Amino acid sequence: MIQSAGAGITIRTANDEVYKLLRLWITSGELAPGSKLSIRPLAEMCGVSTTPVREALKQLQADGLIVATRRSLTVTQLDPTHVRQVFQIRLRLEQLASEWAIQVVTEDDIRDLQEILDQAGRDSTTPPEWHELNQEFHRRFYDLTRSPHLLELIQTVWDRVEPYLAIYASSVDDFDDAQQQHLLLLEHIRSRDLAALLDELDRHLMYTADTIMRALGKTEPTG
Repeated sequence: MIQSAGAGITIRTANDEVYKLLRLWITSGELAPGSKLSIRPLAEMCGVSTTPVREALKQLQADGLIVATRRSLTVTQLDPTHVRQVFQIRLRLEQLASEWAIQVVTEDDIRDLQEILDQAGRDSTTPPEWHELNQEFHRRFYDLTRSPHLLELIQTVWDRVEPYLAIYASSVDDFDDAQQQHLLLLEHIRSRDLAALLDELDRHLMYTADTIMRALGKTEPTG
């Protein structure tokens, strides 16, 4: 549930802080795809005037997270075709990152990745915790590319699919399948088998996309 920011936002940082807060609500799925937005209620929730909210919404529109018309503001909603397209873009970028990262991965890196998956696999891990660990696993590996430009592009695509990953998390009984896929990814990283890693990454991301589209009730045939 969305929590009010209250008096924690100062005038000096209002624009940036409101932007970060609204972006978080959108990418976490708290403001779901298709949600209608009203400036004054958002300002009340953020504990600020309407001016920084307007500025934040302009930036979010530039980010592609909000669609603005003459009469309304709406959280961007992707149809099933666009969901699949965004995941295809994500796949190409992450395959490139994997190609670069696997060339420099060390045993210490692999131990870090294993530790992340160990945490994700615990029975006590909650869905929100699992979601954070899922991102941490991929981010930890891709950071090895030392390519800020590639990482920025990947983060932009992640932001687009984040609300739909919240739909994914709420539509599965457990994360056993995804956990097994992550373990296979790590095994291919450990063995430095790039071809197998790229193939498994393809299966992993398309599995996630298909699960999201089933949850949306608009599954498209694959292949």
